[in-house]
Order: sequence, then C-alpha cells, then structure tokens
Amino acid sequence: MQLKENPKAEDVLEIKTILKRVYQGRKTIYRAMTIAFVFGVLLVLLTPRKYETKVVLLAESGSKSSIPGLLGQWGGMSSINIGNLLGLNLGSTSSADVLTSDLYPEIVKSTPFLLDVMRQKITDSKKHRRVTVETYLKKYTAPSPAGIPGYLLRKILNRTAKADEFNPYEKGVITLSKEQADLLKTLRDMIQVEIQDQGNKLLKQKSKTFSVTVEAQDPLVSALLADSVVSCLKRYVINYNTRKAQKDLKFIQARFLDAQREFYARQKALANYSDSNSNVVLASVRIQKERLQKEYDLAASVYTSLAQLLEKAKIQVQDHTPVLTVIQPPVVPLKKSAPKTTLILLEMILIGAFIGLSIELFKIMKQDPDG
Repeated sequence: MQLKENPKAEDVLEIKTILKRVYQGRKTIYRAMTIAFVFGVLLVLLTPRKYETKVVLLAESGSKSSIPGLLGQWGGMSSINIGNLLGLNLGSTSSADVLTSDLYPEIVKSTPFLLDVMRQKITDSKKHRRVTVETYLKKYTAPSPAGIPGYLLRKILNRTAKADEFNPYEKGVITLSKEQADLLKTLRDMIQVEIQDQGNKLLKQKSKTFSVTVEAQDPLVSALLADSVVSCLKRYVINYNTRKAQKDLKFIQARFLDAQREFYARQKALANYSDSNSNVVLASVRIQKERLQKEYDLAASVYTSLAQLLEKAKIQVQDHTPVLTVIQPPVVPLKKSAPKTTLILLEMILIGAFIGLSIELFKIMKQDPDG
C-alpha cells in the first residue's frame, strides 16, 4: 500500500528540488533582469519623445433644405424648360452625393490629402523655424532606434543628391520617389481620426462627433499640425459637398452677366429710338418701337429671373456647406505621450526574469535528463 503513494511523494520532492535549484541559481535571474533593465533604459533614452494633441469636432450635415431645378424654375417663366433645353440638371444635391463623417478617416489617410498637409507651414518650439511639414519631417525629425541604421544610410546617400519635390498631378496620376513615399507613410502614422458618437439626438440632427489626434516629436508642432489637418479637412469636405452648388452658381453668374449686358443694350436702344422719333407719327416708327419694346420686355424678364436665381444659387451654396464645429481646439501638450518609461522598464524586467528562469531550468534539465 505504501508503494502506491510513493510516486506522488517523489513528484513533490522533485518540484521542491527544482525550486531549490532555481533559488540557488537566482544570481543568473538577477543578472538577466539587470541586463534587460539596462537595455530598457537605453531604449527609452534612444527613443524620441512624442507629444500628442487631440482635437474634437462636431460634424453637422449640410443640405438642410433644397432648391430644386434652378434652371427649371427659370424655364417656368415661359412654356420652354431652359434647363432641359441646355441639357442641364441643376437641382438639389442628393444625400448620396454628400460626404459623411464616416469617410473622414479614409480621407485623412489618402495621398492627395496628405500631400495638401505636407505643404502647410508649421513652427517648431526650439528654434522657431517656419518650415513646411515636408521639410520638418525630412530634416528635423529623429528616427526610432530600429530606424537609425536606415536613417544614417539615407543621410549618407542623399548628402550630395538633389532634394526631391512632390510632383504635381499628371492626368490623375501622382508620381512619388522612395523618400517621398516614406515621408507620406510617416505622416500617415502620425494622424489618427476616430468617429466617437452619433451627435445630438434631441435636436434630431444628423451629426457626429469625431476626433483628430496628431503625435509629433515637438509639442508645438503637434498642436500646429493638428490645426493644419483640421483646416485641410474642412476645406476638403466643403469643396466636395458644395461642388454641385458651386457649379450651378458659376453657370448662373455667367448667364446673369450675359442677360445684364443684353438688358442694358435693349434699354439703351429703346431709349435712343424713342428720343429720335418722339414727334414722328408713322406706322413704321410705331411698329419698330413696339418691336424694340417687346425685346426690352423679354430682356428685362430674363434679367429679373436670373437675378432671383442668382440669389437662390448663393443660398444653395451656403445650404450645402457642412458645418464642422471645433469642440476641443488643439492645445500644446505639456507631457510626452511616448515613450512610456515605466511600462517599458517593467516589461523589460519581466522579460529578463523569464530569460533568467529559462536558463536555470535548461541547466537543471541538462544536469538531470532523466528527471
């Protein structure tokens, strides 16, 4: 009966023996933890400090009302629909054509948007240099520890090389060099956009709250870059959502100027003819005057109608302009967001302890392979 209980007792003794041997080899664990701690300190010292700026915005949808068929209304003054006659459909913008806030994260990550941000001017907090975002990323941004070899290699190779410039669009195609593609990737990683909630349900508005977060190695640059990203995003969204209304407005402005010149010309012709033939009583003079009067009335009607449509078109542009309200403006951060010193050191100590323990267990298994 005692023989059946011996295996459990031997297992307990074996575990105690292993723990005793591990305790005896604790210096190895301490050394591994110390080495890992030193490595963690070096990692913290070599990693550039980063500062995070967060901007919170409220995106309210435009197009609260619509002005259907501007040229269709123009055609309503006669039996002819001038909008259809010209092959134009200058009606209201449908909801499918409106850029919603759900697409903002994709817009900010797109190459055309990042190229626009690259051209913005910022100022660093150390030497107060006024440079573009592209120049700042290229000359005044330190690499991470893992990117130091590549950074030094690029510096050596590009010392005598001519600086690349972002090529303009050519038939809808953007051409980038390797360095430019790396700069865009760096900028893309620095910017984050998150949709937070559905907005104000009490007012029944189609609005959403979203945030733009920018992380840079300079606190002032972080705040200024966040402001530049928000400004570029506002301009992009407004241009997109009002492009149809702006096209309508430009078309009607051109027609209005034509109608204005025609109206003034007919008005002057009628006045001159009336002054020249004020005392003449002839049928031909009367008929000619009636013809000039009808041409004047038609020109005046077109001119008046287009003047009204021009005002409506201006209202339409404003109506379709989205409202991006800044709830939390960019504030220059006072504390760094990275590297997280305590977390890195704690992780390195745990890794060192695991490596040291693994070495001791490997030694035990090597000394007692049958154990």
